[in-house]
Amino acid sequence: MPYPELKARALNRLNIADHLLSTTYTIVKDPKLLVSVIENLLQALQHAIDAIIDFEQSFHDIKHDQKLDIFRRKIITKYSFDPKILDFLSELKEIIESHKKSGVEFTKKEKFIISDNNYNLKTLTLEDAKSKYVKTKHYITEILKIISKYD
Repeated sequence: MPYPELKARALNRLNIADHLLSTTYTIVKDPKLLVSVIENLLQALQHAIDAIIDFEQSFHDIKHDQKLDIFRRKIITKYSFDPKILDFLSELKEIIESHKKSGVEFTKKEKFIISDNNYNLKTLTLEDAKSKYVKTKHYITEILKIISKYD
């Protein structure tokens, strides 16, 4: 997929997450929506990473599992990105994976709680989702700024 389309998809997912946080959640107040916010943030960040990889054009015909490795080894260094972006991406993925594999999920006092089969709990709050939104927006803005600068 060409990088302009990936940029548009990244921004679209970021806007969906923003709408879920700022509008939908304030009306519905259902903590289950927070997982949808995280899913959209994850997809937005993945699309932005794919966009800069495609923008580089020196990495044609690579497999999906190689993209993150190329981003880690080549692009972070070349453009001096904060390497913590990879930890953050892993954190978002972990939340979604926990949700998919969870044995039990429930809400309690405006928190969404995900439990695995060993009863290890992950808690997701509105504040968590908002801070992850801000961080995702920052990383995507940095990535898209590089693409715009050299495009």
